[in-house]
Amino acid sequence: MRPTAPPARRRFGQNFLVDRNAAARIVAALDPAEDERVVEIGPGRGALTQALMERLPRLVAIEIDRDLAAELPRLFPGDRLEVVERDALDVPFASFGPAVTLVGNLPYNISKPFAMKMVRERAAVRRAVLMYQREVAARLTAAPGTSAYGPLTVLAGEAFTVERLFDLPPGAFRPRPKVVSTVTRWTPRAEPRLPDLEPLAAVLRAAFAHRRQTLLKNLRGALAGGEEEARALLGRAGLAGSVRAEAVPPEGFVALARLWR
Repeated sequence: MRPTAPPARRRFGQNFLVDRNAAARIVAALDPAEDERVVEIGPGRGALTQALMERLPRLVAIEIDRDLAAELPRLFPGDRLEVVERDALDVPFASFGPAVTLVGNLPYNISKPFAMKMVRERAAVRRAVLMYQREVAARLTAAPGTSAYGPLTVLAGEAFTVERLFDLPPGAFRPRPKVVSTVTRWTPRAEPRLPDLEPLAAVLRAAFAHRRQTLLKNLRGALAGGEEEARALLGRAGLAGSVRAEAVPPEGFVALARLWR
C-alpha cells in the first residue's frame, strides 16, 4: 500500500500542481534540451518533476519541505534526480553551473523575493519558465502608466525579457488557491543597458517612495542636495519632475541610474 503523501504546509505556501496537462504545457514552454542543467524550484509532490524527467536524463530539484524531499527519491530514480533540501532563496544559482535553466511552480509567499533573486543572479541564468500568482505576473510585465507598473517591473525587465504565457485556474492545484496562476518565460537580455543594476534599484526606491507624489518631490527627499540637485539630475536625464514615477518608462530610469551618485 502506497504511503499517504505529505500534507501541504501553509508556512511554505504550498499549492501542489495536480493537472498533468498543465505540467505538460509548462515543459513544452521550457522545451529543455537533454544537455541542459535544469533545476526545478519547489517540486512538491512531483507532478512537474514527472513531466520533466520524461524529457531529461537528469534533473535537480530544490525542496524546502523535508518530508517532500525525503519522498521524492522514492518516486524517481536516484541516479537521475538530485534533491537539494534547502530554501531556494538561499541556494546560489551558480552552484549548479555557469548557465542554469530554471523551472517551477513557485510558492506564492516567495514569488517577489525570487524574482529579485533572478535579477541579482542573472549572470548564472540561461533561461527560465516560472509560475507566479497572476497579480505578480502582471506587475512583472506591466506597461508604464498602469497601477501595476513599479520597481519590480523595471528591474526584471532590465535583466530579462519576461513574457506571460498562459494562466492556470485554482482547480489545477491541491489545495486550491484563491487566486489564478500565470506561467511566465524569462529570457536574459543579450545586451543589458546597465552592467550594474544597483544604481537603478536605488533610483527606483527613491522614485517610488510615495507613489502619489511627483518624481521631483520623491527625488529631492532622497538626495543630499535636495530640490536643486533633483532638478539638475532630472534635467540631465531629460525627464519632467512634474510626473509621477509610474509614468516614466524604463529608459527614463536607466538614464537617471547612469547619473546617480
